[in-house]
Amino acid sequence: MKKIILFLFSALSITTLVPVASAVVMTGAITCGTDQRTATLSSAQVCQTGEGNTQGNGSTINGYYDPTWTGVGSLEAEGTNNFLTSALTDGSWGDQNVDGTWAIDSSFWATYAEAVISIHVGNGGGSPDHFAWLITDNETSGTWSYDKLSGNGGGLSNMKLWGKGEAVDIPEPAPMALFLIGLLSLAAMRKSKKA
Repeated sequence: MKKIILFLFSALSITTLVPVASAVVMTGAITCGTDQRTATLSSAQVCQTGEGNTQGNGSTINGYYDPTWTGVGSLEAEGTNNFLTSALTDGSWGDQNVDGTWAIDSSFWATYAEAVISIHVGNGGGSPDHFAWLITDNETSGTWSYDKLSGNGGGLSNMKLWGKGEAVDIPEPAPMALFLIGLLSLAAMRKSKKA
């Protein structure tokens, strides 16, 4: 009986901890770029950079983070478009040194499993021309900044949100925990009837 109770307790602990532990992802501010242009975005996992604008069909993002991405929001000024919102905290849209905040509507995560936010800062005269961050799962807000360090051009042009995959519901540990508690109770009742 002790072995059964220990097994059930172990299973209960694993069931309760695994979903919680798998949801813990280190988030932080990720900076990328060159000695000419850098950008930082918080609540991200990784950043990629490149030349030209990110393509509307997702091919640029597909090359960075595997297919198949869909553009779901684009801004050419601060405000809101579909799932994406951006507000400036320093500088102006089109400037070469800009800070701001970003937000993804929580309904985005009910539709898509992954998110990328990209910014384009103008072609020519410097490198890179765009930055693309893979967003930490289920994050809905953060900060961003862009700094032109040298070269020509490079004013903030646009910010885009990309979505990929279907949202997956992670089962809550509570139903499984209740089931295991029920089994434990039945085992205890059975033992008491035999005694």
